Amino acid sequence: RLEETKSGDWQTVPINEAARQVLKRRLAFRATLCPSSPYVFFHEKNRPGAKLGDRIQNLRRSFARACVQVGITNFTIHDLRHTFASWLVMNGTTLFEVSKLLRHSSVTMTEIYAHLAPDQLHDAVGKLGFTAQFQHSDDDKKNVALKMV
Repeated sequence: RLEETKSGDWQTVPINEAARQVLKRRLAFRATLCPSSPYVFFHEKNRPGAKLGDRIQNLRRSFARACVQVGITNFTIHDLRHTFASWLVMNGTTLFEVSKLLRHSSVTMTEIYAHLAPDQLHDAVGKLGFTAQFQHSDDDKKNVALKMV
């Protein structure tokens, strides 16, 4: 559940089982380290300006520090959002669904990912559940017969 969003309304976020397991591990870690903290991601030790269990105020800075620690360069937290959207589209998720998951105000904003699914329209027609056989002719003026199979 997201309580602080750009729209000012709380929202729920669907997650997959792998993300659910990460959150469960974080909650178990919190229960052992600082059970009184209401945060899933929190300061894990006292430091100037923050004590154990306090909310992480600047996620971007923490993310950048984590990237440096593991040797990832030229990567921002927003790049994860683009990766998420790209993977969804490449796996056949509709642009409408991606738009909803990204919380875009319109599908138009999501259309930048459309090029990642060039076969999506072909696949959509293929899902109709019937096949057609065409009788082709070299003569452009001759009728072409369509036979439903």
